Amino acid sequence: MRVLQASHISNYTPPIGYGGIELIVDTLAKELRLRGHKVLVLGVKPPEANTQYEFISVFNKLVKKPGVIHKLKYSWRLLLESKDFDVIHLHVQWLSPVATIIKKLRSKPVLLTLHADPSSLISRINIPLVAISDSQRRRLKGRGIKVATVIYNGVDVDKYPFRLEKEEFFVYLGRVDETKGAHIAVEVARKCDEKLVIIGPATNPKYFELYIKPFIDNKSIIYLGEVDFKTKVDYLSRAKALLYPVLYEEFFGIAMVEALATGTPVIGFPRGSVVEMVRDGITGYLVGDAEEMCKAMKHVDELDKRECRKDVEEKFSSKAMAEKYERFYQQLIQEL
Repeated sequence: MRVLQASHISNYTPPIGYGGIELIVDTLAKELRLRGHKVLVLGVKPPEANTQYEFISVFNKLVKKPGVIHKLKYSWRLLLESKDFDVIHLHVQWLSPVATIIKKLRSKPVLLTLHADPSSLISRINIPLVAISDSQRRRLKGRGIKVATVIYNGVDVDKYPFRLEKEEFFVYLGRVDETKGAHIAVEVARKCDEKLVIIGPATNPKYFELYIKPFIDNKSIIYLGEVDFKTKVDYLSRAKALLYPVLYEEFFGIAMVEALATGTPVIGFPRGSVVEMVRDGITGYLVGDAEEMCKAMKHVDELDKRECRKDVEEKFSSKAMAEKYERFYQQLIQEL
């Protein structure tokens, strides 16, 4: 099968540092390639990066805020390249208008994975939509948006070192902003007298200055900012647990999967996909507030770290993700 994937141009694929969606695109492309498929990814590749699949950089550098000209150029390139592929897989919502043209001109199936909350435009474009969690599917159904299937994002488990023995600190991984609850992680760590390592970009400078920076002492509260993959998984594998006090209905939290892959439990608020990814009392704890999170932190040593790894291997691995996409691609081709 020949698969064309369209990634973002605001972050590198594969990502350098933070880049959740781009990590998924890269992981899926590699796994499909290993399964014998021809894969081409469109996006922006990091300088001197080597990929295990074909790649075309639509632009020479990142476009943080794509304008009309950028979108038209990308859409045109996508249309040109689509003629040589069996399936066109979009990961960028604003590319969806060209899907209708590709379907009519090429008679090729086009699908869109909804990595973020869809705009009103999506409901008016007739292409198969893939949700990344049941939580997302239910929310979209309430808005009258029909989802064709649910496929969890996955990671290459072999790249995540598994550790049974943990060290005396907790970790927060993700955007450092209010919606992700970074300030709650800091509050809980201070209240429980526990060491916390914060990893992720400070996307809201004002929030960071007010609620995070005053408590950073590089002893009990440590802020590393964005780090490379090796550093990230090292801290995840050594931490007692990942604190995940998310304050919105997040569709999918890849940080939780990465932590679980290393055998590190997750303590999170039961919002959005968290309830699908954490088995309460087995791979982590679902807690209602900061006080309950503090109590749960004292019991993480009771959890079997092997169950964390097992869940990722069975439900959130790159192999599981690729198998489901492969079957869905074949279904779409047969339905033409």
